[in-house]
Amino acid sequence: MQLQQLRYLIAVAECGSLRAASSKLFVSQSSISVAVKELEQETSTQIFERTSHGMILTPPGIELLGYAKQIIEQADLMVSRYGGGGPAREARFSVSSQHYIVIVDAFSDFLAAHRADDPSSFTLRETYTSDIVSDVQKGLSDLGVIYLSNYNDRVMKRMLDNAGAEFTSLFVATPHVFASATSPLAARASVRPEELAGLCRFTHEQGAESSAYYSEEPLEAIPHTRNVLFSDNGTLASVLARHDDAYTIFTGVFPEGQGIASVSLETDEVMNVGYIKRAGAPLTPLADEFLALASERIFAHTDIVEPSSVAFDYHCRRAEGSTR
Repeated sequence: MQLQQLRYLIAVAECGSLRAASSKLFVSQSSISVAVKELEQETSTQIFERTSHGMILTPPGIELLGYAKQIIEQADLMVSRYGGGGPAREARFSVSSQHYIVIVDAFSDFLAAHRADDPSSFTLRETYTSDIVSDVQKGLSDLGVIYLSNYNDRVMKRMLDNAGAEFTSLFVATPHVFASATSPLAARASVRPEELAGLCRFTHEQGAESSAYYSEEPLEAIPHTRNVLFSDNGTLASVLARHDDAYTIFTGVFPEGQGIASVSLETDEVMNVGYIKRAGAPLTPLADEFLALASERIFAHTDIVEPSSVAFDYHCRRAEGSTR
């Protein structure tokens, strides 16, 4: 087994076809095809299902892809440190997430921590809940970020089990109502769910597999005059600031200075926000680095959220490192 075979495997999995991988790597399709077939023979595993629509990872192929990514990342880190000035390999990291400002800020910190002239491919994909789980299951993302609640906990954990993924909490928050600064709600210290009945509710769309269990916003059952769907968090915030008869529900952490007020929601419901990864697979060094940065962002909002023990450990490790 050679590192080049694993690189070809990763490229085909990400591109979805030999042709696209060939164009990306500037390598002939036949060379990639032979390398993949040899890898399948060496591992006694059918990695891909060949279809008219391209190359689709099999369940064993998904597992093998996870190991391949870890091996390549570790090999590239070793080369970058001990390679004696050879060409640097491309660093790769991807996270799929629901819409959380702490994740956006952490990703920005992550980019700042890596030199712009170093070869890299970093991805933050804000997308549907079902796609987040699918991205992690297929090895397209190293991490996914979702929330669990009293309402969706059982269904989501069953979904994660079926996908071979596991959830680790990063922080717990009490749901907050976000409304325009000109809304009557903005002057309130808190609001009861029943007081929201009859208002326009803004939510993030969940695509064809939409379900109350996959919703990014808790308390789906609150009656409302109409529900307006958005795919982009920035657009939702911009429109919400202009409509004083609308609201959305989120963790309580939101960008300042956008004409939006945050009001505590009187409820026993919680939002347990955490990351998912393939069950049993170790975190890659870049994923570990990202989670450390996310934990620092979480600790900047301890007046609103309660960091988990995992986030606390990351925070302590980072504090110890800065004092050395």
